[in-house]
Amino acid sequence: MQTLSSILKFAAATLFRKYEALRLKNLIARGLIIGKNVYINKNVIFDSSHPYLIEIQDNCRISADVRFLAHDATTFHKIGVTRVAKVRILEGTFIGTCAIILPGVTIGPNALIAAGSVVNRDIGEDMCAAGNPARPYGKFSELLGRYCKEVSQEKLFDIQAYDEGKLTVEEIRRLCDLHGTVFFKGLHKFDPHYINCDLAALEQQHRNALEKLWCIKASLSRDLSETDKVEEGGTQL
Repeated sequence: MQTLSSILKFAAATLFRKYEALRLKNLIARGLIIGKNVYINKNVIFDSSHPYLIEIQDNCRISADVRFLAHDATTFHKIGVTRVAKVRILEGTFIGTCAIILPGVTIGPNALIAAGSVVNRDIGEDMCAAGNPARPYGKFSELLGRYCKEVSQEKLFDIQAYDEGKLTVEEIRRLCDLHGTVFFKGLHKFDPHYINCDLAALEQQHRNALEKLWCIKASLSRDLSETDKVEEGGTQL
């Protein structure tokens, strides 16, 4: 049986989600541009004075507590003017938690901004950037490649198994001790943070990507096995 505390927490979370949805709907009505298949986590702040200057393109993921600013009043108390400029997050870009994106910045496409970064200049295509102020430190495609190499069947688990309690906290701790890093696949059963998204199509896209990854890994494994056999044969000769 649910306790009063858990019921109140659920009610509070539901009200907060509704508030977030209404707030985002209002910002969109005032000109905020949100593309397709965009994920916007909780407590993301869009400049309420100038939301019409902010654009989030397709397939972007915005983590919790990110702040987008389209105006800068630094000089207002001295000379009475405020700087205003567009903020554009181009397709396929990931913005890490607690990042701050300042006016006049364009990020992407397919870029990564690390958690806690302050972005005050453009970050180009396929770049990873971090710091205050944020500066590029590598290629997003190379980072993705390293993660793809690390993903394996024994390290990959279904997020819904965790949601349903089939995969416990204790088991996740044990697996992290065993492997160092583990990965979750799939979508949460209920996640209100997707905007303009066909979730069924997104899940299929993810399944196809994983299937392609397994095929590539299997092909590489066969190639290595054949190479080993050839080398062993040459040694015997």
